[in-house]
Amino acid sequence: MPLADAFEIPLQRLKARYDASPVPGFLAWWLGELRSILPARWQEALNAERAWVEIEPVEGGVNALLFGTSLPERHEVRVDSATELLEALERALGDKAATRRVLLLPPARVLRRVITLPTAARERLNAVLGFELDRQTPFKPDQVHFDSRVLGEDASGKQIRVELALVPREQLDTALSGLGSLGSALDAVDVRAPNGHRAGFNLLPSTRRLRRANFWLWTNVALLLATVVILVLAMGQTLSNRENAIVELDAQVEEQRALARSVTQLRKGLNEAVEGGNFLSNKRQQQPLMINLLDELTRLLPDDTYLERLSFDGQQVTIHGLSSQASALLQALQGSERLHDPSLSGPIQPDPRAGKDRFQITAGFGPKPQESADAPAPRR
Repeated sequence: MPLADAFEIPLQRLKARYDASPVPGFLAWWLGELRSILPARWQEALNAERAWVEIEPVEGGVNALLFGTSLPERHEVRVDSATELLEALERALGDKAATRRVLLLPPARVLRRVITLPTAARERLNAVLGFELDRQTPFKPDQVHFDSRVLGEDASGKQIRVELALVPREQLDTALSGLGSLGSALDAVDVRAPNGHRAGFNLLPSTRRLRRANFWLWTNVALLLATVVILVLAMGQTLSNRENAIVELDAQVEEQRALARSVTQLRKGLNEAVEGGNFLSNKRQQQPLMINLLDELTRLLPDDTYLERLSFDGQQVTIHGLSSQASALLQALQGSERLHDPSLSGPIQPDPRAGKDRFQITAGFGPKPQESADAPAPRR
């Protein structure tokens, strides 16, 4: 299967959907508005691209009407033969001799009929009409050249009205041969409508249509490709900018994390230093000064009592000494604010040489423990 035939059906479907959409009308209006604001020279160049020549055989010669060129809007050339017409067109058009040429057949030679088809037939209209020719017309598909156009849909949207136009192949070949060399340089074959304008068909087979280089088509394709390339580059640049921004943001986040870790370490060290200072301060507050303890012992102990040794072990103090009233020392130490729970840690031994009793008292050193408020009362 040729490549062109493989794409024919999808292209016909796309063209049918495009023709049925409001896009063609909008583009025609929009391009017309844009064309109206262009300079006169540019408008003339665009009109030359859109110009065409209507060639119509008449009795006794050939008539040609020129539209959309630098000539007046409707310029008529009437000659006796096709050869004279070709020369006359070249003189009239000048450098615009490549203007599109359309042959208009007499309405009596073209059969036109309006038929109703399902809406689904729009996508393969030519193929469906090829099967309908036997039923709608007295001709077979291989006997005629035909073309069609969609007139519209019904209210339900399930059916479409299609106008079919066909011409017998022999008559078309005769008309083309009568134009001589001009017959091989046609772009379309149409029929004149009752209003005097072209009906809008193209009965010329695609194999016999003049192949022209569509400047605006290739220009639009080039602009479309350039737009796609620019969009791809812009998207790539956008992605690159985002990647760079993400890399920079990650670097900033990592820097902030490192700063946060250093701040955490500093805070931890500061807290440890504060806790160490508070610990020493609390210890200092909990540990009374020795001079105060000595002052209190001097005040509480009788004058005939002598201390030989004063030792500390944590929160416990041990007092060694001599006294004439050793048995009464525990009672005297009960009123101390810095010593609590005094007790004899050994027997009282008399010292004959000193004439006193030797004692050893152990007591807690520091603030007195507070009794619990909810402690049960002692039994009596």
